Amino acid sequence: LNAPGGLGMLLAAPTIATHGTPEQVERFVKPIVTGAQAWCQLFSEPGAGSDLAGLGTRAVIDGEEWVVNGQKVWTSSGHIADMGMLIARSAPDVPKHQGISWFSFDMHQPGVEVRPLREMTGRALFNEVFLSDARVADSALIGGLHNGWAVANTTLAYERSGLGAGAGAP
Repeated sequence: LNAPGGLGMLLAAPTIATHGTPEQVERFVKPIVTGAQAWCQLFSEPGAGSDLAGLGTRAVIDGEEWVVNGQKVWTSSGHIADMGMLIARSAPDVPKHQGISWFSFDMHQPGVEVRPLREMTGRALFNEVFLSDARVADSALIGGLHNGWAVANTTLAYERSGLGAGAGAP
């Protein structure tokens, strides 16, 4: 176990505590505060630029699971993360801000490939993450179906306040 910290404590735990059910808080927040799980943020995409709602990663329901396909970029700690804060398009035929869902996503599964983005120095602080038929349980949907834009804005508000306060992520 590690000391609790990083993006799990800074972003995932407060977002899930705000929008999750009591069962989701118990399931996802407890391993964060005990240091058992590291988290990353799966928001940015190569084709979306600064338009977060322009994301192309898709989540398609299949029984009690979602099948996820897409690519994320600028994922810090993606190579060590156990879980990810994933936003994906769950309803492609509605206005872009309305068809997004926020998931607590298992990074240790088939269909998840993390590639380092190497800097000129050889260091890799960020990663690309490729999702190919990866799965996430419907019970890991945080904040309600197609309500991911509101949930993501909560995550971003915690990110701004945490970074503004000088909080660091290992």
